[in-house]
Amino acid sequence: MADILGIGSLASMSYKKAIEVTSHNVANVGTDGYHRQRAEIVSNAPQVAGNGFLGGGSRVDSVTRVYEDYIQNQLISANTLNERYDQQLKLSKQIEGVVASNDQGVQQFMQRFFDSMQNLANDPTSNTNRRLVLNESTNLESHIGNLSSILDDNKQETNNQIKDTVEKINQNLQTIQKINTQVARALASSQQPPNDLLDKREKAIKDLSTNLDIKPFRHKDGTIDIHTANGRIPLISDNTLTPLSAHFSDFTNEGRIEVFANIGGQEKKISDQIVGGQLGGILDFRKTMSDKAQNELGVSINGLVAAVNWQHKQGWDINGNPGGDFFVPLDAQAVKDKNNTGTEDGSNIHVTFSPTPATVNQAFTEIGKFQAREYELKYNAGGTFTVYDHKSGQQLYTSTGSTFDLEGLHFDASSASSMNDGDRFLVKPHQAILEQFKTQITNPDEIATRGEDPNNPGNPAGVGDNVNIANLASLADKSLLYADGTGNPSETLLGGYSKMAVNVGMYVQGTQVQYNAQKSVLQQITQRSESLSGVNLDEEAANLMRFQQAYQASAKIIQTSQSMFATILGALRG
Repeated sequence: MADILGIGSLASMSYKKAIEVTSHNVANVGTDGYHRQRAEIVSNAPQVAGNGFLGGGSRVDSVTRVYEDYIQNQLISANTLNERYDQQLKLSKQIEGVVASNDQGVQQFMQRFFDSMQNLANDPTSNTNRRLVLNESTNLESHIGNLSSILDDNKQETNNQIKDTVEKINQNLQTIQKINTQVARALASSQQPPNDLLDKREKAIKDLSTNLDIKPFRHKDGTIDIHTANGRIPLISDNTLTPLSAHFSDFTNEGRIEVFANIGGQEKKISDQIVGGQLGGILDFRKTMSDKAQNELGVSINGLVAAVNWQHKQGWDINGNPGGDFFVPLDAQAVKDKNNTGTEDGSNIHVTFSPTPATVNQAFTEIGKFQAREYELKYNAGGTFTVYDHKSGQQLYTSTGSTFDLEGLHFDASSASSMNDGDRFLVKPHQAILEQFKTQITNPDEIATRGEDPNNPGNPAGVGDNVNIANLASLADKSLLYADGTGNPSETLLGGYSKMAVNVGMYVQGTQVQYNAQKSVLQQITQRSESLSGVNLDEEAANLMRFQQAYQASAKIIQTSQSMFATILGALRG
């Protein structure tokens, strides 16, 4: 009868454990990241009895999680892309709102500026019309300044978001590292998996994928390595944590926060290698939309400043003096790399608009060469520079000396102090003009309305002549920007601004499409994961009833065993 009692006892303990596991499932139906657990009840080894075998009852072999690695990996990948596009969409819509709310204003102010020149062309001696030109110029200057200020504020907000997100990433990594230690210790002391710890770690990994694209690698000892940048950069390896850092770029005065990681004992910038999560979304938005919008706006304003200034210089003012710069001309200075070994800080490296030959037609040709770029200059020991596109790293040009012309701009480092081979400098001429944009003329009499006297070359026509102011007004309809393959400009000044606004809208639209698609993918994988690992209350209720009945039946086995044992004892005594 001892075998019957043992079988009943083991069965009651097995089903008691099964009830406990089921109850634990029900209690965690609302716990984020919880995976349903299951008591694995197996048959005990049979015992030899005479010429046969007798069953040994049952036992709980282990309590396992209902979990699949490949589904969890799919969930992490889908989540990190969903968060990227979600973040991109939120940020880009902010910029789209700024551009949309200012679009009509910029178009109107620029058109009103040229219309005021046309009014002056109709009556070139009118002092009222002259003052109106300066008023409209100042209004345009103020509006561009406001728009530029908002875009600058957005850059600072983006810097703060990058720093905050990197801090969250490091906190998640610390959590995963700590749980790794606990999991390894638990598995070393017991063959039973620490299911709740494993769930907690999976939750931390998913939270990490919200902020960063990651690839987890699982080890036999229960620990998990975490890599980013498509698996190229380890963040946790052999449970050693390599945190990320966020601080100013090597071009410190650029005022731009970048993401860095320790690779091979050296801190290296990895911003361009992060492609997922909220951090990837922030970085892509900044590079592909925000920076591009500022540079494209700068191309339009640089085109306006250069075209108006050079056309204005072709005429004479009311007093017979040659026209000068109408707007403050471009003068962008470089900033140095903090690792440079020379003494030059970049302030003696200038980028200006200085066409050669110095004619208005050549000026218009050079304006068409403007590209919405940022330029990185590397000094070579022979006194030359190699120029790169700062965003893409594409090599653009190698100079033959300290001054050179590139994409319509004049680079001059002839006054620079000591520079050593490999020293780097960064210059952003199309963002610099947004800060420098200002009307230089303050006296309306200095507006050069008069053209050249055809009968006396090199001298002004009469006071009432309007040739030059009419030419200035006609710049509104002249194609000046973005030369095509044949070298012919394809956009007007107003069209150049519209191109920037259109590109902003296209980025938002493209991101919206990607977000909608990825959101659908995430929902499908989440549903698949829930159907496999989620707690189903109806199923758990059925299991409770089944295990309760089995437990009661086990108790009945014990009771029957005791009754039979008592009967045998009574018979032996009698």
